[in-house]
Amino acid sequence: MQISTLYIYPIKSLPGIELSETDVTSRGLAFDRRWVLVDEQNYHVTQREMPEMVHFKVSLAASTLRITDDRNGESITFSIKESEGDNELIKVWDDEFNAIQVSSKVSHWFSEKLMKKVRLMFQPESSKRLIDERYAQNQEIVSNADGYPILMTSEESLADLNSKLTEPVEMLRFRPNIVIKGLKAFGEDDLGQIQIGDTEISGVKNCARCIMVTNKLDGSPRDKEPLKTLAQYRREGKKVLFGRNFLIAKEGRIKVGMDLKPL
Repeated sequence: MQISTLYIYPIKSLPGIELSETDVTSRGLAFDRRWVLVDEQNYHVTQREMPEMVHFKVSLAASTLRITDDRNGESITFSIKESEGDNELIKVWDDEFNAIQVSSKVSHWFSEKLMKKVRLMFQPESSKRLIDERYAQNQEIVSNADGYPILMTSEESLADLNSKLTEPVEMLRFRPNIVIKGLKAFGEDDLGQIQIGDTEISGVKNCARCIMVTNKLDGSPRDKEPLKTLAQYRREGKKVLFGRNFLIAKEGRIKVGMDLKPL
């Protein structure tokens, strides 16, 4: 098994960035989902209810994030260290934890684009959001991700799915962090403790997919695929599975091309 692609999604539910290498921190890949848009109730906003968020392309420089609206080319840039105001509680699913607004200017930009009052919040180092105790192994923490620090998928699993679809879909529909190759389709389902260089991660739960995987990357109207086809052969109870969630057992640095060794 080998890493073929790495992705981070600095702002939850916005498009991702492909990397050749990255640090693995206690919360996941560096800068992954450390920012999140929240509504007036301080609850997270995602592409589930606002698929137009797919139009906000994200780029990361040494110390800045740039968000560009691909519908008109307008953009806004802010420092990754930028924040204003005090810690306040926000909510991602059932978890409440502290976050800080990036700036009123950035929040206003997003509000105008989405035609909905939102604020862009950052999860600081001092904020500790614990993993679901049913799957935690050592009181691990997570960023603003849905629930786990790393999502892994495989090229073989996507190829298997695409062989059943009329129109193939891209891997980014599934928003993985680590894409691997070199195993059978859906072989990632059974992965446990894994070593990648000096990094160690632990597979704990296969990933249940939602309507977000039907959002097309170009922003065109979504349909029922690939969820409809996946449900025909990847259903477990009421859940439709694709990819596997991992915890961080040991921090380190990973690169495309590195081997994955089961422990």
